Amino acid sequence: MVKKYFLIDRFLIFLSAVFINTSCQGKKTTESTPTKGYISIACDQQIRNIMEQEEDIFEKTYKYASLNIKYENESTIYKMLGTDSIKTIISCRPLNNFEIKYFNSKQIHPRSFPFAIGALALLTSKEQKDSTILFEDFINLCKGHKQDHIPFKTVLIEDVNSGIARYILEKIQADSFASNVYTLPDKDAILNYLEGNPKALAIVDWLEFSDSDDTKQQSRLKELRVLGITRPKDSIQIGFLLPDQYLLQDQKYPLSRTLYFISCSGKSDLGLGFASFVTGEIGQKILLKAGLLPIFQTERWIELKSESFKVVE
Repeated sequence: MVKKYFLIDRFLIFLSAVFINTSCQGKKTTESTPTKGYISIACDQQIRNIMEQEEDIFEKTYKYASLNIKYENESTIYKMLGTDSIKTIISCRPLNNFEIKYFNSKQIHPRSFPFAIGALALLTSKEQKDSTILFEDFINLCKGHKQDHIPFKTVLIEDVNSGIARYILEKIQADSFASNVYTLPDKDAILNYLEGNPKALAIVDWLEFSDSDDTKQQSRLKELRVLGITRPKDSIQIGFLLPDQYLLQDQKYPLSRTLYFISCSGKSDLGLGFASFVTGEIGQKILLKAGLLPIFQTERWIELKSESFKVVE
């Protein structure tokens, strides 16, 4: 009888060990690593096009990685940051001092990773003959000041809670927009409005049109006019500028902004792995091709021989 009970005890111990081991393995699957697992990330909807490209290549490179990227306006993604479900966001601005203090008070120490410089573009109808605007006239227009010397009367912005709206309010140093500034639900509504209103000026993220290989958007851009804008009057003037990559690199275009990964997880999880990928060589080349300015550009070695040259690496 003693032997029988001994065997039963060993069997129960074995079952307990299997159960504990299985439970531990189950828990491990919920903890992602930089290259595998599952994670939800919130991203500014203004940069959806490029982040979907980055996500596609990342998941093809790392077969066991699964990203659930939720695209919302800027205001919403910052409200989501730090919740139980969202620990990483992709934003068009860094954390401000108030937000940093808030997280620090909860013993959370966010990490920020800049990865690209983008720009806002000023668009108007093709029917509008003027193709330039002074920086000061643009600011006064957004403030609602009457300006008879310029043809533009109204300003269009996508979503009052977007990063673009917040960016312009900071530029004009105001808490709210004047009555001549309209917010429409999406880019299609803005572009459709421009077609029949040559006195309207739209502010959009240039990423929408910066990829020269996107035939659909390039075709649509031909129906619009991109305005050149000067630098502020207290800056060195170099004429009317467009949101081109080389002007972003030289920090000359006045309506540029930096894009960030912000992580509050405190771990080397899949969100951090995706940030590392986007800031790495492949991710940065995707950004470069799309018309953004990568923060981390790879070196190119050029060998000069006589009057010709070739890229050797």
